[in-house]
Amino acid sequence: LNHPEVPELIRTSPLTQREWQVLGLIYSGYSNEQIAGELEVAATTIKTHIRNLYQKLGVAHRQDAVQHAQQLLKMMGYG
Repeated sequence: LNHPEVPELIRTSPLTQREWQVLGLIYSGYSNEQIAGELEVAATTIKTHIRNLYQKLGVAHRQDAVQHAQQLLKMMGYG
């Protein structure tokens, strides 16, 4: 997330900074338990973040969220 456009994307996004972190870890293949460990929070907290970001992105499944993240990366010139 060091691309110059990323801070603007995060600032104007409906996702919170924490939801962006969770989405990035989902994109990297982390399980809910691994994300919880990485962010030092309870797994139930991660489930809440995931539910919220799914709603904000208009997706219903983990793979849909990953595809959304891939599209965002392409828009920023990655991939």
